[in-house]
Amino acid sequence: MGTYIALPVVGFIVGLLIVSLGGGGGAVYVGILTVFFHISPAIAASTSLATTIPTTAVGAFSHWKAGNVNLRFGLTMLVSGVVGSVIGSLCSGFLPQSLYNKLTGIILLLLALQMLISFLRKKQGKTVEQDTAQTKTANTIKAVCFGLLGGIMSGLVGLSGGGPIVAGLMILGCPALETVGTSVLVLFGIAVTGFLAHLSVGKIDWQLVGLLAIGTMCGALAGPFLLKRADKKKLEKVLQPVLFIMIVVMGGMLMFK
Repeated sequence: MGTYIALPVVGFIVGLLIVSLGGGGGAVYVGILTVFFHISPAIAASTSLATTIPTTAVGAFSHWKAGNVNLRFGLTMLVSGVVGSVIGSLCSGFLPQSLYNKLTGIILLLLALQMLISFLRKKQGKTVEQDTAQTKTANTIKAVCFGLLGGIMSGLVGLSGGGPIVAGLMILGCPALETVGTSVLVLFGIAVTGFLAHLSVGKIDWQLVGLLAIGTMCGALAGPFLLKRADKKKLEKVLQPVLFIMIVVMGGMLMFK
């Protein structure tokens, strides 16, 4: 009986705080299901992806209504993320888990360093770029690379791949709220692809999916509207370091796992 109450509550908290603010949640689902509910990693990964689909769909719609989605970067990353997810799924049996964790951790820490450099340069007024065709092309190529990286992460082990997506959007100069909203749109496409790829690998506990999804969708729906009513300037100042810390923590945990 406790599970029926606990999972929707946990889902609501994840939807409100993680999906709405961090643009991800897949790794959190896997951790909660394996550690607290003693679900096997294979089932936890596939269940996490299944839960992420309706959650990110609701979250993306809410963020779009709130004006927090950059469609240009979002659609570019979504397409490349889907391709990366397929590639990651095909390669998932060839890369040892320990090596994957270390490589991913190093990549995330390097992205965090790039985020910090971009932020400092922007603060010093050194990143004012002309909106030229060359700049647009360069940013599109970067968006494709970040999308591929996030998709590959998702395809390999069934996580959301949100780290590279969030870091990439911030490096591309998106404001914090736009970063979160756009990342949720991208993660929707990656989650659908990753879920279909993992159907043959891990069994899905649909009861767990339903209990988690009910709470998480409510949280993901409420989050963007609460953010819209907050002071945007103050929120941007808080969100930027929060997103940066999130990437650093994820990278450190994976490196030393």
